[in-house]
Amino acid sequence: MQLEKKRIGRKPLYTYWLTEKGLKQVNEWSEEGLINKQIANKIGINAATLYEWQDRFPDFADAIKKGKKVIDEQVENSLLKRAIGYKYEEETWGKNHAGEMVIVKRIVKSQAPDVTAQIFWLKNRQPERWRERVEIKNEHEGTIKVVMGDMEKWSK
Repeated sequence: MQLEKKRIGRKPLYTYWLTEKGLKQVNEWSEEGLINKQIANKIGINAATLYEWQDRFPDFADAIKKGKKVIDEQVENSLLKRAIGYKYEEETWGKNHAGEMVIVKRIVKSQAPDVTAQIFWLKNRQPERWRERVEIKNEHEGTIKVVMGDMEKWSK
């Protein structure tokens, strides 16, 4: 008969973070915009350990990935809104005769389209049309003579 080995020491830290409650917390941190290093810090581990957990535990990686997707979409929507311009309502508050805070006036304002946001959007969404780098094809064959002042050089 072989004796069963008893495990000595505490449970691995990741056991809590793989529970429903732990995964929910990691997801929420990702949705708030925390980067991996910040999430690792909140858990109390090194960033390298966080990456290892993501490789080992698909549920853990999904919790982070899904949270990041939510916040990334919000930022993308805000960038688009900024690029095309938008209207918003501004409220001014003041006290009425009874001393209570009330809305005194509402004004509809507009934010003009932002050219920088438009450029950023287009460069990322349509890089083949909007990138700054232009590729020039050399259609020449043979040797080219380059003259610069007293110097001249021949290409091969």
